[in-house]
Amino acid sequence: MKRQTRYTWDYLYGALEVVEGAAVFAHLPTVSLECNDLFLREIIKMDPDAQHVVIADQAGFHLRPGDDRVPEGVHLIALPPYSPELNPCEQLWDVIKDSEGVANGLFSSVGKLRKAMEPALRRFWEDATAVLSLVGRPWLHSQANGLLKN
Repeated sequence: MKRQTRYTWDYLYGALEVVEGAAVFAHLPTVSLECNDLFLREIIKMDPDAQHVVIADQAGFHLRPGDDRVPEGVHLIALPPYSPELNPCEQLWDVIKDSEGVANGLFSSVGKLRKAMEPALRRFWEDATAVLSLVGRPWLHSQANGLLKN
């Protein structure tokens, strides 16, 4: 039997809030500076009057501190290069990929993949303690708070 392997890509952006344990996710069609800007604007919608400190790795599709496209009310802190162990979202992605219904799954559409991921993501939407278990590091709090004092 002949088969042809096809891939369709989907990108899940995510942010975990270090004080109250909120989580925000967005499925976007690609990774790019424009999509990163869109996602930062989604973060702002959670609390438009707040100052949002975003600690992110230095992936090429992430906006950098000082970039004119960074939305007002967003302050970026770049993690050191090649340090995924410092990024709590990397741990989150491991949890999602290893979750029941997703791990080793073969999905006939992106929609079915998203549906399979929903229970694992829902845990983080609904349970602040789950989020705080990933972001409860003192250095995250001090970096976020230190930036706003300057």
